[in-house]
Amino acid sequence: MEKVTFRYLSQEDILSLNIGWEDIIQRVEMALSEQARGTIENPPKRGVHTRADTFIHEMPVFLKGMDACGIKWVSGYPENYKHGLPQILGVQIMNSPETGVPLAVMDCRWITAVRTAAATAVTVKHCAKKNARRIAIIGAGVQGRMHLLAIKHVLPDLEICHVFDIKEEMLADYAAAMPEKCGVRVKTFSSVADAVEDVDIIVTCTQKLHEPIIPPGAWKPGMLGAGLEAGRAWPAEIIHGSDKVITDDLNQTSSYASTGAFAGGLPEFYSQLGDLVNGKPGRENDEETILAFNVGIAAEDISLGQYVYEKAVNQDAGVILPLMEQDF
Repeated sequence: MEKVTFRYLSQEDILSLNIGWEDIIQRVEMALSEQARGTIENPPKRGVHTRADTFIHEMPVFLKGMDACGIKWVSGYPENYKHGLPQILGVQIMNSPETGVPLAVMDCRWITAVRTAAATAVTVKHCAKKNARRIAIIGAGVQGRMHLLAIKHVLPDLEICHVFDIKEEMLADYAAAMPEKCGVRVKTFSSVADAVEDVDIIVTCTQKLHEPIIPPGAWKPGMLGAGLEAGRAWPAEIIHGSDKVITDDLNQTSSYASTGAFAGGLPEFYSQLGDLVNGKPGRENDEETILAFNVGIAAEDISLGQYVYEKAVNQDAGVILPLMEQDF
């Protein structure tokens, strides 16, 4: 029997590969395109919930077009800051589609952070007004930061970011760091209602909420909204009053309707995000209101993970570990 080894990639190993937003967004677009064409095997997330408002999700996928497969095992624990730990943690396994042999085990925190923001950036490419200059980001954590960086990449004329967070120290850190990183002016706010005034795009980078936080009156013609929390931040008036509602995966997003998401019930979706990547019109005029609920699909993680793995092999990054030496 052949000896079996795999490549272990820590977060720092992955960061050393210096993968930029252009490549990240392209890999997410490839995954979304395959999803819309139906060339993936991507069952909805399943999980366990060991504490209130937490999750540990399994996310397997096979992308037939790029012949890549693997699984992400990721946790979300909002109270982890009390333990000096990140909110999102996990690992990702890349498998050989030919033999099923594990090729790599890698940290998935960075992959999760950037692919989530990249999906919103793809939404912005297709659905934001051409003259969009102002954005409101609700939540100044990892996703709040990654979203500004990713959106600025696809919307280079973005000028001002309004940001709100319930933690004042997070707001201060965001305002100090982000202007230099992306060339956007940052204004902090002490309320959501004030933060979402006079902007073109609203992005809610929050965890699971128990009631909507976006005021209905903030929703004006021509605006684009994106929510990472399966619609929980958004009131029924906006969810069911928008001209177009899109998502990355209809089946998976629909499954959240039974868990308290989507005030007023599941909206009528215009399309999946991959349909826009494949050519379906997104924004068709400057007056449309468009709302996007991208809940995150394993295809995005594994598409990017395949790229990470290939770069790691080329640069000999990480550590080679044995899985089995001989038969028993």
